[in-house]
Amino acid sequence: MTMLTPFEFSVPTKIIFGVGEVKKVGGEAARYGKKALLVTYDEDFVKKVGFFDKVADSCKEAGVELLYHFGVKSNPTAEHAAPAIALCKKEKPDVIIALGGGSAMDEAKFIGVGALYDGDPWDFPLGKAVIEKTIPVITVVTIPATSSELNGTAVITNEALGRKDGFVNPVMKPVVSILDPELTYTIPIKQTAYSAADIVSHLLEHYLGHTLPFAPYQDHFCQGGIRSIMDCMDRLLKDPQDPEARGLMMWQAAFAWNGFYDCGMGLPNSNIHILGHSLSNFYDTPHGAAMSVTILATMRYYLKERAKKYADFAREVFKIEEKDDRKAAQAGIDALEAWFKKIGTPTTLAEAGITDPDAIDKMAPDALQTAVAWGEKDAYGYTEQVMREQFELCK
Repeated sequence: MTMLTPFEFSVPTKIIFGVGEVKKVGGEAARYGKKALLVTYDEDFVKKVGFFDKVADSCKEAGVELLYHFGVKSNPTAEHAAPAIALCKKEKPDVIIALGGGSAMDEAKFIGVGALYDGDPWDFPLGKAVIEKTIPVITVVTIPATSSELNGTAVITNEALGRKDGFVNPVMKPVVSILDPELTYTIPIKQTAYSAADIVSHLLEHYLGHTLPFAPYQDHFCQGGIRSIMDCMDRLLKDPQDPEARGLMMWQAAFAWNGFYDCGMGLPNSNIHILGHSLSNFYDTPHGAAMSVTILATMRYYLKERAKKYADFAREVFKIEEKDDRKAAQAGIDALEAWFKKIGTPTTLAEAGITDPDAIDKMAPDALQTAVAWGEKDAYGYTEQVMREQFELCK
């Protein structure tokens, strides 16, 4: 008999949600001290769109001195984080404020643990050291997608080693997350679509891979969550500043991969992300863009053995009425591909800008290494040949 596995779950993060609530960031930071490091994107960009001033003004009013670390990329790197870690060791900020999406939040987490560690912080992704403490991190979300605002995960690229790795520890969960939908109104629709694909990937990952015979709560949470993201995108394609859609998408993103809905489902089959990380590692593909490609490849690869689950997905999410499970499952994959095309995310390697004839030769061993690092190689039968076959389905 298969049933929910034992689990522990905690959301220690204080959530502040609402239009205009970014004004509270200074007061929240002041609870931890009088000096903060602001981690964010390109300086000119954040100042142009007004994000910077909202945070800086709030901190000034609360008497919090700001140090700055600009230039976080969509795929954050250990190399870029290094000077911020050195700055923290010298200036000793009381708190770190991450202003941005998953990339800014993940780099802030890496900086927070690295600043209080005497060795190479890449020891954490390698599992050579255990995270025991961090500088507290406050997140101010501008691109909702990764759930990094509520989880203890960070994904970082080491350019020198040619590796993109994720690592998890509850110590890294932010102490406060400010979810102000108004900060998302200026996100271009293309970036919004990437965020939607990322949210869908997080909801699908465990749903498609688990083998529990009875998990209606988790299954319906996933199905309903995906439908809600589709509803939001329908509105945002018409009006990119639709306040209700922006707010709901921000809230949905926070709970898609914070460890909540997959409680009790056991070791995940993270196939979608195992493949997707290699796209970003070698070709700097935006994470959400990688996800819409690897979701489809994953579903095609496992179609035969998971036909019943895929058919349920097709019927619940896309209202497919086909009675034959295999045909319904295929119709669901086709419908999801059509939706990705509708919102403007890539569905193939070529559409993602990856035309390198040697791409699969590079990515297959890298993806296998990720499966090993995440403890999933033996559990799910991953080999380099399996990875190669899955990447072939990304074409």
